[in-house]
Amino acid sequence: MLFCDSHFHASDCKLLPDNEKDKVFAGVSCAHSLQEWNEQSCLTNGRKGFFNAFGIHPQLPDVQNCRLLESLLQEKKIVAIGETGFDFFTEKFKSNKKSQEESWNICLELAGKYNVPLIIHNRKALDIMFIYAKQMSLLPAVIFHSFAFSSREAESLLRHGINAYFSFGKPLLNNNKKSIDCIRNLSIDRILLETDAPFQTLKGETSTHPSEIERVYKKAIEIRNIDSYEFCQKLEKNFCTAFNVSLL
Repeated sequence: MLFCDSHFHASDCKLLPDNEKDKVFAGVSCAHSLQEWNEQSCLTNGRKGFFNAFGIHPQLPDVQNCRLLESLLQEKKIVAIGETGFDFFTEKFKSNKKSQEESWNICLELAGKYNVPLIIHNRKALDIMFIYAKQMSLLPAVIFHSFAFSSREAESLLRHGINAYFSFGKPLLNNNKKSIDCIRNLSIDRILLETDAPFQTLKGETSTHPSEIERVYKKAIEIRNIDSYEFCQKLEKNFCTAFNVSLL
């Protein structure tokens, strides 16, 4: 059984899951600074099935990292740009809108230039995505990390020509209504799962480990009411197609 984690942070986890005999873990880890990148690279180096991404995060929109980002693209060291996007969840984040727009446009332009997928972080700013729908429709894939909106809004993004995938994590375990709606009603070809480890936690938890992707899978299978083998096979295909990677 293969469990694919479409979004976690290896540098903050410090330890990746062990691939046991009857279970295999794969994933894409995101970094947002030189220090994170160096730590992440050490952890993922030589680990089959683990891939790297780098982006300018909207909570820390440091455009000076664009040089590092482009060098990683040139050297083909990352499979995607991200995460990047917009975060208006707090007034503090919202007040930094101008810097978020600047870093977003850099990442969007580089994703088009190097023809790589874009991983999007979006909180309280989905309307802005439609402004950039035309540019995003030219990208090989757009992965909406921890998608916090309804299946109707997801379908609207698809109708705008974006080759979008929608990723869901531990809010499923907390019976989040919008996440459950998406798992139940979206085409299975558009679904990915994640942990956002170590950050995405439930009440009483202090951290999340990437191996908890198995819990997320089990909950999604229950919601979807689908055979577990069939579901895992389909999400493995989605993972490989979205990130243009092979797990063979």
